[in-house]
Amino acid sequence: MPAQVMDLILALAVFVLAVAVIGLFAMMGELGSRVPASDTDAVPSRLDPIDQARLGGEVDSWPTGLAHLRDADHGLLVVLSTLCTSCGRIASGATGPLSMPTPAAAILVSCPQEAAGAAFVDGNPMVRDHPHALDIGGEWLIRNFNVDISPSVLVFERGRLRSAFTFGSVDALKHLPGVHAEAGVEANAG
Repeated sequence: MPAQVMDLILALAVFVLAVAVIGLFAMMGELGSRVPASDTDAVPSRLDPIDQARLGGEVDSWPTGLAHLRDADHGLLVVLSTLCTSCGRIASGATGPLSMPTPAAAILVSCPQEAAGAAFVDGNPMVRDHPHALDIGGEWLIRNFNVDISPSVLVFERGRLRSAFTFGSVDALKHLPGVHAEAGVEANAG
């Protein structure tokens, strides 16, 4: 009898281990299905509206690198932050070349200190190749348009904020509603 009990306990232990291994592989398969296959799939190419943005807002004083947006029929402002991992990926060109669907476009780099913003611009030729400005602490953007999220894109019409979106890859900028380009501007990461 003791040998039969031992065989039964051993068989039960093997069965429990087999079920545990099958469950482990099933969980790994489920987790694996949630991880994108390639780097470019890792970031969504959709635009999500920024609900708190102050639409219709306009500014009296534009930073020097952004002043041309005030008078443009259609203008884009891409907002990146030195503290944002997605922004770093976008600025480095990891999600593709930054192609602006309108000739009146610029990049605003939100940064905690001027030195951090300057280093971000210097380290990312794709940012440096476009008109750009630094926004220390994001104060200008928050004060004028109530936008405190990055990466984001703001769409202007004659200096007034018409829409604002978050995005995760430069591909999303191709889908901006109501932006018509006479000639797109493109810069490749170097």
